[in-house]
Amino acid sequence: MSQTSRALTVTFAAAAVAGACNFLSSGAGQTTTNIADVAGAIACPALTSGGDALGVKYTAKAELNAKVGAFVQAAKDLQRLSAKWEAEVTSACRKIGGDIGVNPAAMQPNQNATAPQAACGAVAAKVQGLLKGGVKIEASYTPPKCDVDASARARCDGRCKVDVDPGEIVAQCTPAKLSGRCQGTCKGQCDGRCSGQCQGNCAVKDAQGRCAGKCEGTCTGQCDATCHASCQGTWQAPKCEGHVTPPKVDADCKASCEASVKFSAQCSKPRLEVKTSSEAQALGKLVASLSANLPVLIAAQVKLGRDIAGEVQTLVRLGGELRGKLQGAGEQAIACVTAAASAVATASISINVSFKASASVSGAVGASGRAG
Repeated sequence: MSQTSRALTVTFAAAAVAGACNFLSSGAGQTTTNIADVAGAIACPALTSGGDALGVKYTAKAELNAKVGAFVQAAKDLQRLSAKWEAEVTSACRKIGGDIGVNPAAMQPNQNATAPQAACGAVAAKVQGLLKGGVKIEASYTPPKCDVDASARARCDGRCKVDVDPGEIVAQCTPAKLSGRCQGTCKGQCDGRCSGQCQGNCAVKDAQGRCAGKCEGTCTGQCDATCHASCQGTWQAPKCEGHVTPPKVDADCKASCEASVKFSAQCSKPRLEVKTSSEAQALGKLVASLSANLPVLIAAQVKLGRDIAGEVQTLVRLGGELRGKLQGAGEQAIACVTAAASAVATASISINVSFKASASVSGAVGASGRAG
């Protein structure tokens, strides 16, 4: 069989392949467990618990809290995904290996190879040895389709919409348009009794000549009703009489949400067709095993190499950026962002390994995709 016919050809969009290649070439060849990762998980229970990380309070800063929660949830989902595919790719390769007579010891992980690397590497080598002397196997498939959970996306996106609090209203509103109860000195229009100086017509004045009633103008002093424009003291239930731009969905928070739903998407099994040349009739066990187990490896390639590569890159970027925005956010936010960023890095390496391991077997039999 020629090297060309053995090459893995997949009908993915060029842009998606480019993104996958950039991501997949960045990781090391072996997944490692870092002591810092374990310590980080202990410091951030939300990362390892079975609950929803979106609802946890990491910091008093509302907008940042939403960012951190969405990022931690995405890291959790990525960890779960990487573990799932590492186990499934390893199992599929070991099943093929067992069917075609690969030494079980050769498929066990060692200091130089993880479980999927060892199992799939040994199977790929055995398959290449079997397909010599003009023996041909053609495996063509329709890629799986993945459906995201729309309700999960909406729930996460909703967390990214942070309500404007009174402090933000005061900060965002033009002073002349701000009003509310003033616990202090009002400088502006008073809707009730003005106790102080009135620049305008005052309905009632006290013995000292100060205003003690309705002021038709600008009051500088105590106001027993709504004060407009300026308050030297504390605003109570302030509102903006003009237009305050409503809060927008935070882009980084939304990106973490999009990653989460893609990591958790449910995918159909690829439809596979295996054809053999007349010389391959003696390889019935290989053909049967490929028919049963190759779909798992193809699904891993599509999921890890096309569907989520861009989201993993995004999470790596967000982890670095978030760590630069944590000043004054508190220990919990810092611990969780640090732990989640480390988890993303570790999971991305595992995904890289699983992708390449599955591709080694698919490539050995010349698996190619076709339009669905």
